[in-house]
Amino acid sequence: MEYWTIFINVITIHVGGTIVIVLLIEKILYNEKLRERYLDTERLNLTSELSASISHELRNPLTVTSGFLQLLNKSTNINEREKEYIHYSLQELGRAEKIISDFLSLAKPQAENMVLSNLKKEMEYVNNIMGPYANFHKVDIQYEFNNTSKIKFDQNQLQQCLINLYKNGIESMKGKGGTLTVKITGTNDEVEIQVRDTGIGMSKDELSRVGKPYYSTKQEGTGLGLMVVYNTIHKLGGNIKVESEKGIGTTFFISIPSEDNN
Repeated sequence: MEYWTIFINVITIHVGGTIVIVLLIEKILYNEKLRERYLDTERLNLTSELSASISHELRNPLTVTSGFLQLLNKSTNINEREKEYIHYSLQELGRAEKIISDFLSLAKPQAENMVLSNLKKEMEYVNNIMGPYANFHKVDIQYEFNNTSKIKFDQNQLQQCLINLYKNGIESMKGKGGTLTVKITGTNDEVEIQVRDTGIGMSKDELSRVGKPYYSTKQEGTGLGLMVVYNTIHKLGGNIKVESEKGIGTTFFISIPSEDNN
């Protein structure tokens, strides 16, 4: 009898200890994820503050410089070689303007053009905008919409967020073509956006750095496009999950809390 009592006590302690260890591991993993999300939010907030402080100041001299270069380009006193230099300068100024616009979109609050929508109108707009760009790069867009749930958002910012996702997916297939699959579904709790490409994909190291300030897998990229995506979705209380495999492609899974649930 004493033997069975000892045996039961040992089993109880073992099972209890195992349960405690499992719960502790789950808590540690949860805290680690929470910490990573907090750090990401802090990075985005810091970038937003810096963006707001310097972007307007930079845009003014760029606009003036661009104006004078355009006037100079119309001059009859310069040769074709000099006009070519001016053309390159204007191109680079345009690129700088785009970078500044991305910075400014990070700093904008979610309050300028708020709408309550199931995303159908916004998705049709983005498909129309990005269709020619996809065709140019021999990319086929497969689009599926099955959502009645509504979310409240800044229309301009969310459209830019979707355009950036389309653009990234299309450019990952540049040169070889492929398929960009976009699915919108919804439940009473959330709206889900899935954007999948068949592009070059990313390694585990590259995947872990997606959305971080100034990180890009593209040679001339700034990383601001995906920062805009992450910042916009975080403002809506949403989550982003990314899966990728080198040579296979990348999928963005985005979930945004539905207003229907509220």
